[in-house]
Amino acid sequence: MEPEMEDKTLELMNTSGMDSQTLVDDLSPKKTTVLKISNGPVAVSRKRPSEGNYEKEKEHCIALFDQWSEADQVEFVERLISRMCHYQHGHINSYLKPMLQRDFITALPAQGLDHIAENILSFLDARSLCSAELVCKEWQRVISEGMLWKKLIERMVRTDPLWKGLSERHQWEKYLFKNRTPEVPPNSYYHSLYPKIIQDIETIEANWRCGRHNLQRIQCRSENSKGVYCLQYDDDKIISGLRDNSIKIWDKQSLECLKILTGHTGSVLCLQYDERVIVTGSSDSTVRYDTHSVTE
Repeated sequence: MEPEMEDKTLELMNTSGMDSQTLVDDLSPKKTTVLKISNGPVAVSRKRPSEGNYEKEKEHCIALFDQWSEADQVEFVERLISRMCHYQHGHINSYLKPMLQRDFITALPAQGLDHIAENILSFLDARSLCSAELVCKEWQRVISEGMLWKKLIERMVRTDPLWKGLSERHQWEKYLFKNRTPEVPPNSYYHSLYPKIIQDIETIEANWRCGRHNLQRIQCRSENSKGVYCLQYDDDKIISGLRDNSIKIWDKQSLECLKILTGHTGSVLCLQYDERVIVTGSSDSTVRYDTHSVTE
């Protein structure tokens, strides 16, 4: 029994030795191809040939690539990319990202297209314009030479009555809507002016909310009717249409009544005027056209 057991043991040991030898053979560096499994297609990684051959082959491929048309180059690169695996795609994507980002604001002036760069940045609001100035010196130069803070204030004055009123009251309107001349301040003046205007607006709004304002009243002396149905005003005068069928013209500064126009037999519901005429509409179904000067 014992010799028989010994033979079996030796047989098993020999078999084990054969498996070990096979394993060693599998791990030997004789293999030249391994498969890499990634999230993309399966790629075959081969050993790079000698460094000298690789450099020659690479330069030869580049020389051929440079001879092709742009369309052929694109097609060739697409085919190369399609044969790569996922991690290679990620590496190429990281390489391309900064190449696809272009500073066109800096590039336009270099092509003599400063006006286009200025026009693009002129659509920014104040906060964005401040941020744009901090991007780089070239952006700051475009904003400064384009007088973009001046243009921003001009846009606000054209579209917002409060801005227009402040420009007239503080007399900085004279620096707006003019071409660049020696009398026109530099862009830095308008840059510092903008926050001051915002501060004035915030003060005015706070005064209205808190009741800190000087309220002036005009006594229309329409004792019988007690009603003002319409009015219009400018820098010098206020014109009101009253329920007592009259139109009264007031001095805006002194609040003194300058003139009373009559003729309607019903309440004056609407009016429009310029320096030559006053046109009024009344509940008596008539429209009156007064050709006298409104200040006569």
